[in-house]
Amino acid sequence: MNHVRSLGSTHRGLMEWLVQRISSIYLGGFTIYLIGHLVSNPAKNYATWSAYFAHGTVRVAWGLFFVSLLLHAWVGLRSIYLAYLHPTWLRFSVTVGTAVALIALGLWAANILIRGAV
Repeated sequence: MNHVRSLGSTHRGLMEWLVQRISSIYLGGFTIYLIGHLVSNPAKNYATWSAYFAHGTVRVAWGLFFVSLLLHAWVGLRSIYLAYLHPTWLRFSVTVGTAVALIALGLWAANILIRGAV
């Protein structure tokens, strides 16, 4: 008899692994692009930096950078909390605090990117 097995925690671990790998690839690639861009076109003042952010594709790339960074941080920190914080109340408190902080950072980054469009 063939039994269908639930993907449960195995599936969750695979998704976490994929999020970590995909986000790290984007973060690394974007960092290399940014260093190359800043070396070849240094932003000397606010007007230059503002003109750089005036392009929609630049704001989208930065948005993806921040989303990747926040997801990467969430998966990594959550894994550390699950492995090393044994009291349930402490693990829950630290996880909720981290989630609130990362959401606040994401909203702050979104506000900056949206204000740059105006």
